[in-house]
Amino acid sequence: MNKQKLAACLMLFSGISHPTQLLIYGTSDPTLVNSSLMGTSFLFVGAMLLTGRRWALWVGAIQPLIFGIGACYRIATEDVTPFSYLHTVIDFVVVALCIIALKSSSEKNSPDV
Repeated sequence: MNKQKLAACLMLFSGISHPTQLLIYGTSDPTLVNSSLMGTSFLFVGAMLLTGRRWALWVGAIQPLIFGIGACYRIATEDVTPFSYLHTVIDFVVVALCIIALKSSSEKNSPDV
């Protein structure tokens, strides 16, 4: 499977599973509600990655990296749900996939010396 499409599928899954955790854990924790709602932005990242555009790889590398770092901080400082660990792993896997895809696409476009 294409790395960009795999990253897109992971982002789409993450965008759906973020608000799904509200159905399981409820809305009493404002931090959980906030992170769940912010996580829905991954639906847009996944959709952008499906376009196959190079700029989408940049978005797919930067936005999950920022959110993943924030999730690591949350894991270290708060009581989190198992979803937090899953989403953090997905964030960093997507970052790696996008960087690898960017690197391989730039190597294909560079002239042979």
